[in-house]
Amino acid sequence: MIMKKNILISCLLLLCAMSLRAQRIQVVDGDGTPIPYVTVTTNEGKYIASTDIDGWIESVGENTTIHLSQVAYKPMTIAVADIKDGRITLDEASYDLPEVVVKPKELLYCQTYFRDVYIDEEGPIFYRAGVIDNSYDIAKKEVSAKSRHLSKAQSGFWRVLYSSTSGQYDQFARLPEESYYDKIRGLQQKGSITLTDAGNGRQIIADSICQLGYIYWNAEERTRTVSFNLSTYRNHIKNKEKQEKAAKKGKTFVPDTVKQQRTSTTIYQVYRTDSVGNSRTDDFVMSQLTVIGRHRHSGTEYLLQVQSYATDYAYIDKKEYKQQRKDNEVDMDIDELRRFEKAHNIPLLAPDVKAAIDKLFEKELAK
Repeated sequence: MIMKKNILISCLLLLCAMSLRAQRIQVVDGDGTPIPYVTVTTNEGKYIASTDIDGWIESVGENTTIHLSQVAYKPMTIAVADIKDGRITLDEASYDLPEVVVKPKELLYCQTYFRDVYIDEEGPIFYRAGVIDNSYDIAKKEVSAKSRHLSKAQSGFWRVLYSSTSGQYDQFARLPEESYYDKIRGLQQKGSITLTDAGNGRQIIADSICQLGYIYWNAEERTRTVSFNLSTYRNHIKNKEKQEKAAKKGKTFVPDTVKQQRTSTTIYQVYRTDSVGNSRTDDFVMSQLTVIGRHRHSGTEYLLQVQSYATDYAYIDKKEYKQQRKDNEVDMDIDELRRFEKAHNIPLLAPDVKAAIDKLFEKELAK
């Protein structure tokens, strides 16, 4: 009788776990606010899914344990059976940046730390991380930058491929010349998008077709977060242009949906603000660029993600900046990168994910 009871309990637990793996799961913060663009992988770092603008993923497949990471939150590893009511709550990362005193100098120096990772169903394929010395010319409103980085790929092919394209991702990891909040306000003024008040400091970003993201101003914490689906917005603009051209020629317009299915590019950016919501260039805190696509032949999904954190600020002149860059000319290895992360309170990778990435560096570590 006891054995039958134990078997029944085991069956019920198994059914519950299978049900959770099949159902939708929402990722939220401590206040219950949905967290967009959370990367969901297996505990070993193999790609499963990313949350949408409202924090949802459709399924975690047959996986019994999942790992979640997002630039502004502490990473989490959780057993699927432990997920209650289809919700996972992430804690904000204890990342902090000192206040900057504005001085009458020509340049703003900003140091940013970045992580660039490419993963698919096999795990991490490419990993790149490092430090960028940025200088922002206050008069010209231009950023110049030089990076010190370390890269490693699963094979020579991937190394060559991403070494040749990494410059554009380094570009995103730099100090932004203009915040995405300012860009979106500019699009609003042109009439390309609308901003609708959703209460509690949140605004919905949308075009004439669908919702594209959120702006969230936390007046108490004095931070502004922008979540924006860049690829959907761009596809809508391209389709509109094609529709207008087709109409002029009297042809039937067929929307380009293939690229929308194959690629998603999203932006997540955080700035500090003053008491009334204004930000300066030196209020940049962190950003995340996420690109999701499908391998052409296998059809499986992959993720390319760049996370960037501001780690130091100072107002300096050109001579001081030149000396700063000279002082920082140090070759980096994986251990130095990890020490840098710890020293600057950068949210750390989960142990198993870190181990998966470390495998890409085994040859260097063996030297």
